[in-house]
Amino acid sequence: MIEDKGPRVVDYFVIAGLTEASTPLEQEINLSETKSTGPKAPITDLVIINKSAGERVPEDFTCIECTPSGLPANLNHGSLKSPEIYICYRRARDKPPLIDIGVLYEGKERLISGCEVIQATPSGKCANVNNSSTTSQRIFITFRRAAPIRPQNSLAVTDICVIITSKGETPPHTFCKVDKNLNCGMWGSNVYLCYKKSVPASNSIAFKAGLIFRYPKEDYESFKLSESVPLFCLPMGATIECWPPNTKQPLPVFSTFVLTVSNWEKMYGAAIQFYEPYPVEQLSEKQLMQLELFTTDKKIITTKPVNSNKCICLLSKWPFFEASRKFLMFLYKLSVSGPHPLPIEKYVCLYVLM
Repeated sequence: MIEDKGPRVVDYFVIAGLTEASTPLEQEINLSETKSTGPKAPITDLVIINKSAGERVPEDFTCIECTPSGLPANLNHGSLKSPEIYICYRRARDKPPLIDIGVLYEGKERLISGCEVIQATPSGKCANVNNSSTTSQRIFITFRRAAPIRPQNSLAVTDICVIITSKGETPPHTFCKVDKNLNCGMWGSNVYLCYKKSVPASNSIAFKAGLIFRYPKEDYESFKLSESVPLFCLPMGATIECWPPNTKQPLPVFSTFVLTVSNWEKMYGAAIQFYEPYPVEQLSEKQLMQLELFTTDKKIITTKPVNSNKCICLLSKWPFFEASRKFLMFLYKLSVSGPHPLPIEKYVCLYVLM
């Protein structure tokens, strides 16, 4: 125990992350879908098919057959003598994902820069989704793809659906509605596209976060360092993640939390989470398979970066969050640059002992 010698600006400095004693997180919580089927890959491709003309769903694509309420997701729903048009999507990690989906009224508006138009079906037929005659307004689906080099935590299209508002359907929760009706003819339902954007889940293995380093190494008499601090620093666990090629390191993420200690006193935590490269040679064969780092002939893929998250944290009886954020960012910048005349531990000691 360390004897208290008056008020301190900071009580503890902590580094949390993956340790040798870390256990797989899926043994402690239910990961629902990601546990059984793995994380969903983002959507990378869209096609339009004409079922009336005998077109089938392309290989590796999924056709949106129904709306959220179970109605046929025919883009010409309710039309008379119009072909059955459906939209299909493909999930993958072999190319940059889609980041936007739109609808283009040909002749009435210009194509937004960076967008592409789906002008033909897989068999070469016109991909016009309007239910009116071919001599009137043509409507096409558009999309925009992410840049080849992008941050790991950038948003992408992860789900897509079709809704029919004239039947009382509304966009599902967190979905964005493309506010352009796909049916402009006299007959037919009001059909709209909806899509969801989120950070695509990468192939990852989650572990219970552990304590890598702490300063001071002994507890203060008035406040013992709680064993749950690493869980507050990394609530989603310490992860080993495999990212697509050319993925940039994301910027550090700042967060705060409040702990209530045994004497009902509040302790304020300020933390920065970041990623560091993880040595592939330390992965077991099972982990390599989980991260999809094996080729079909059992060779290790070296083009995909493997990283692990880590967190540095300051604990204090005072909610000096902004000052803590600046100091933690200063430490992070020191760790990724250098060399420096003084070791990083020296700065930590001076700050904590203030």
